[in-house]
Amino acid sequence: MIYEHGGDIYNNDIKLDFSVNLNAFGMPDSVRKVITDNLDIAQNYPDPECTDLRNAITAWEEARTGAKLLPEQIICGNGASEVINAVIQASWPRTAIIQSPGFYGYERSLEAADCRIYRGDCMSVMPGVKLRSDREGIYFMPTEKMADQIQNERPDMVILCNPSNPVGSCIREDILKKILVAAREVKARIIIDECFLPFCSDFAGRSAVRFLNEFPNMMIIRAFTKLYAMPGIRLGYAISGARLWGSQTLKLLPEWNVGTLSQAAGIAALEDEEYLEKSLPYIMEQKEKLMQQLLFLGMDVVPGKANFLMFRSSHQINLKDALLEEGILIRECNNYPGLPHTGFYRICVRREEDNQKLLDALQKILFKD
Repeated sequence: MIYEHGGDIYNNDIKLDFSVNLNAFGMPDSVRKVITDNLDIAQNYPDPECTDLRNAITAWEEARTGAKLLPEQIICGNGASEVINAVIQASWPRTAIIQSPGFYGYERSLEAADCRIYRGDCMSVMPGVKLRSDREGIYFMPTEKMADQIQNERPDMVILCNPSNPVGSCIREDILKKILVAAREVKARIIIDECFLPFCSDFAGRSAVRFLNEFPNMMIIRAFTKLYAMPGIRLGYAISGARLWGSQTLKLLPEWNVGTLSQAAGIAALEDEEYLEKSLPYIMEQKEKLMQQLLFLGMDVVPGKANFLMFRSSHQINLKDALLEEGILIRECNNYPGLPHTGFYRICVRREEDNQKLLDALQKILFKD
């Protein structure tokens, strides 16, 4: 298998994995407990409607974003990847404009649907411009020209990631609105991936859920994977603004696609308010420290707003290969379309002691002479 993402711990001897962007606190104890204490429910077929889970999601969304959603607007899946694939298949777009760089899963699903892909106009850093000067998180993000592209190309679908992966920056509010308006004018369906947005301190003010009534032809994607560090549970969901698109998507999902234990784990995670209250401020504090140390090592860093950092190294050394020799895995970003240079890497923000081990290893590699 060729890995196109982080987390390749199966083919390498890894002590520390910085290549996957999971909550530094690991899977919540509440989730572990509900799984181990309720193994017997795995004998039962899961609720195909995910009733309790959808109710828990709507309650969480109202508490976190203020959105008053109906359970019928929630589409649960075996990870966000399953939901993404079903959402795209339900539309079977002929053309799509996507934000790049971005999560490769969208491009993969669009190609499977035989869709022609256009890359949205996103800012590029010109040679010689230091990424470290980007305090507003605007590099490699959609520009006003992307709205013009939508009007000119008239795609069937527009896909945005907010924050972007691997950049970590958020779309400026004024530009987001222009893109949404342009998509509505050409009757394009809109997908906004917000899997990393709950890590942001201004989550409620940035989430597109507040635009669902104004732009109903929209799907918002969320996942438990990153926020609750439970990728092996496989649980994600979409929030649908349009009843027809939602019902079309549900028809493409297998019956019982979300297991009994997965549904119970999701509810436990959503109800664990203390977990997020402890972990989110800690992660942001450690991200700032890690960023400053990377700058000190001579890296150009995009600050971003998520729980990871993208940086560029001017050194000739391949840092991923060099760190693998130390048992540390990071994400090399050379296969992300839309990045104008090589030498980009992405690292997750982990606990302070782990971050320090990464920094010590980089110091050793870069300045071994």
